[in-house]
Amino acid sequence: MAKPGVGYPQVEPTATALMDRRVVGYPAGRGVAPALDAARRAGAAMLVLGTRRAVRRRDLDRASRWGLARLRAEDVGWDDLAVVPATAPEIVARHLLIGGAPMILVRDGRRVVGVVDAEDVEVARPTLSITHRLERLEDGEARLWLLRVAGKVGEGLGAPVFAVGGFVRDLLLGRAAPDVDLLVEGDGVAFARRFHEEIGGSLVIHEEFATASIEGAASPAGPPLGRIDIASARREQYDAPGALPVVSVATVDEDLRRRDFSVNALAVALQPSAFGRLLDPLGGQVDLKRRRLRPLHPLSFVEDPTRIFRAARYASRLGFQLDRGGMRALRLALRVGDYPALSGQRLRAEINLMASEPRAWRGFELLLRWRTLTLWDRAYRKSSRSVHRVRAAGRLCTWARRAGIPLDPGEVAVVALLADQRAAVVTRCLARLALTGEPGRRLRAAAAAAPLARRLDGASGRRPSEVAESLRACSLQVLAGAWLHGGPRARRRIEWFLSRGRAVRPLLSGDDVVALGVPRGHEVGECLAALRRLRLDGVVKTRSHERAFVSAWRPERGHDRMRRRRRAEGSRASVSGRAAAPASAAGSNRKGGVR
Repeated sequence: MAKPGVGYPQVEPTATALMDRRVVGYPAGRGVAPALDAARRAGAAMLVLGTRRAVRRRDLDRASRWGLARLRAEDVGWDDLAVVPATAPEIVARHLLIGGAPMILVRDGRRVVGVVDAEDVEVARPTLSITHRLERLEDGEARLWLLRVAGKVGEGLGAPVFAVGGFVRDLLLGRAAPDVDLLVEGDGVAFARRFHEEIGGSLVIHEEFATASIEGAASPAGPPLGRIDIASARREQYDAPGALPVVSVATVDEDLRRRDFSVNALAVALQPSAFGRLLDPLGGQVDLKRRRLRPLHPLSFVEDPTRIFRAARYASRLGFQLDRGGMRALRLALRVGDYPALSGQRLRAEINLMASEPRAWRGFELLLRWRTLTLWDRAYRKSSRSVHRVRAAGRLCTWARRAGIPLDPGEVAVVALLADQRAAVVTRCLARLALTGEPGRRLRAAAAAAPLARRLDGASGRRPSEVAESLRACSLQVLAGAWLHGGPRARRRIEWFLSRGRAVRPLLSGDDVVALGVPRGHEVGECLAALRRLRLDGVVKTRSHERAFVSAWRPERGHDRMRRRRRAEGSRASVSGRAAAPASAAGSNRKGGVR
């Protein structure tokens, strides 16, 4: 028992109270296999590889199971680690962990005596409520209602519910978050059914993934709530690089630790007793302030290479940068191999998601700069024109959207990225993206559309009808490819054709020309084609002009029929007395040619 008036020494705990002493030094540069053997023999949880480097034994074991024993131990470890002396107060180590340090080396003199591993240490983080941020959103009242209902439903089921991921990240950044992701510690599908009864809307359940989504719900305040995605908290295990993970039930903390980046490993508690409390076990807030993307471990991109594409997407959308550790993880992932377990559909889905972003083309530039597309084919090479083509693809998609042309941005992106590759590389890349059959054929032709672009960039006096006839049989993909390959004249001609030229049709129908004396059969089609050419060139404009032409029209015969027909078309229209000067509409020059 403490005695009154007696002073007692205060002993402040040091960093050694948090550290794991099962560490052993190991030479840098050695392979994964011998490093794993050394860790097993020493009973070590961690190998220290140098002044500020270390590797977890479990990461060595994982790399070995994945067939990556040829790598160096330092490839799958951490560098630039925080270092503290053994005498440092425990609170110093805890502050480093709160700031996102994955581990801390504890040094006694020159010797590392232990490691404080963030995955093994529970850190009491400052309690922070972000309810006020919801209230400042444009639809804050509706969102608050939604989240409070979710928390109460979860409490009634004995399953804590959290808002997670991009919704929380965007909330902290002050950005609009159109959709809500909910995480349930328990049965997410059972929660989704009960939650749907409360808020209405349309419920879709994916039993095999233990996920659900609700769309079309509305709050009592009126505004629609957007899409609500619901999932059970889970941990993931990857049996091979790039494979889909095997999932199992987990806590919210474990779920956050299996995510892609620290800025997405954020959650907000929704249960009434803790509503609005922020969970940030991996220092995501610090990374938001520093505007950086930090993967959660060195093998992150190896276990799921699609995270590289997500990194480019988030970087372009948020203006963030991949941190140094992330760049090391990226380079490692590109060295590892071809990822046979990674499906082409997943790779293509990432391209489509990127292409749907407002600043998509900045993301594609990053993929080129990072040399990520060697994941499609090892022989893929970025050229001096690659970035220019990607930027041009962005302009083309913007023009097409405004003009109402149904170009697929994902397909345009693929064509832009493949336009300067060798034919064999294009074929292999499309196969890697599971673009086979007719879709693959169209995209292969689009990537090889340079000759068409050169023809369109040719002589300036070509008639609109000549341009239209040369493009009429081309798919949208090939036209996009020719636009990307072409110069200013080719691009103007393609835009004219897509927005105006391809829609030009005769005013007379097939029955009309038959009634005017054209025999049924192929001659009807030939006559209508001739009328279409005359309308494109501005020679005929009205139904009466067309009738006069048809009355004088006769089908030509012989091997030079086309040449004689074009000469005859002009003379017949003139003889009819109803010929007009060539149109001066957009896309035609003063001599009747498309500029």
